Amino acid sequence: MTGADLLTELRKPWRHGEHVDACGLVLDTPLVLDGLDLRGFDLSGAVLNGGLSARGARFHGLSWLRQATVRGRCDFSGASFRTDLRADGLTASDVILDATVVQGVLSLAGARLGTLSMRDSLMMANVTLEGAMIGGRVDMQGTEILGGFWTAGAGIGALNHHEAEISGRLRLPG
Repeated sequence: MTGADLLTELRKPWRHGEHVDACGLVLDTPLVLDGLDLRGFDLSGAVLNGGLSARGARFHGLSWLRQATVRGRCDFSGASFRTDLRADGLTASDVILDATVVQGVLSLAGARLGTLSMRDSLMMANVTLEGAMIGGRVDMQGTEILGGFWTAGAGIGALNHHEAEISGRLRLPG
């Protein structure tokens, strides 16, 4: 599957129970989804050598990047997810979720990231960074998390949670 093929599949109307299966896909060009309405996808194990930009995109259905590798930026600024964003084991330099709304779970368990920014976001379920290794800063300034924030076993270079509101269970790195 090429990047153009993937884009064509992702832009098809969302239907409950359907998704694009692109597990293990390797793309050398940037994957740009900015401002698009997208149906569910499984990019588990994918390698995105040109980075991923989905600024302002609207994700319907499952959004899986489990064990994926994104070289370069992974930018979801201003995006909205109707369900979970599952990126367990994701490897990426910078993941940007600023002003993002996730109506389900945000899971970055076991991820290997340079930085994570989720400033001024709304996470309507829990956020887990369990076992994640984030060498730089995690910035949660102004973010609201309704379902709890879990960081058991995580290694985080620095955490900014100024003006963040977190409901539910809370486990900060320690």
